[in-house]
Amino acid sequence: MPRPSLKSQAAKRKAVAEAKKATKTTKTTKTSPAKSKTTATKTSSTVSKTSSPGLTTPKVSTSTLVPGLTTITPNDVAGMMPQFDASNYDIGDPLKPPSNIPQISEGEFDAGMSIYEGAVRALKLTGTAFDVTRERFTTEGKKAKAFGAGVKAATEFERVKGDYIDYLTQLETTTQKESGLSLAQKRTQFVLDSAVESAAEMDEKFEIARLGAELARLQRQDKQTKLDEFRKQLTGGN
Repeated sequence: MPRPSLKSQAAKRKAVAEAKKATKTTKTTKTSPAKSKTTATKTSSTVSKTSSPGLTTPKVSTSTLVPGLTTITPNDVAGMMPQFDASNYDIGDPLKPPSNIPQISEGEFDAGMSIYEGAVRALKLTGTAFDVTRERFTTEGKKAKAFGAGVKAATEFERVKGDYIDYLTQLETTTQKESGLSLAQKRTQFVLDSAVESAAEMDEKFEIARLGAELARLQRQDKQTKLDEFRKQLTGGN
């Protein structure tokens, strides 16, 4: 029986090695996303100098970090992406897939999918929590606006109340002045009436005095007449 040639032995060893690779599963490597630091509000500034003939002007640029938010820049995106090399999936002959293409068993696939589906559910639930928080902040803002409108309304009510109190105070002052005016008018009328009565009384007294004088004059004339007659009698008797 002829011995196998070296070429056939090498081909056999290669076939065995490829068969082992086909039955062996490859493990996927896990990559952790790039960690980003969340810091308090911090402003960093860099100063660069631009020179002009005879003058140097500093140029300041600032960057501000918002507290509670993760800062992501385009330079950070590449480090946050899962590792993937498309060249590992190059296929020359579609009818003869390469044995070294990345593969995974059904068990590992199910376990990985379970983890990823759980992660997706966790992210969706966290996103919903952020949606609820956003609506909460929106509602809090509306509440603040409504409260502010109530404060403005209360301020307006107090202003109108103050105006109404001023009106009532002025009304009382006007009423008091009207009462004082009415009393003054009555006093004036009393003085006028008293003056009229006093004038009438003086007229009556004057008339009485005039009549008394007239009576006295008549009495004097009567007595004078009687005296004259008496004198005539005396003269005629002589």
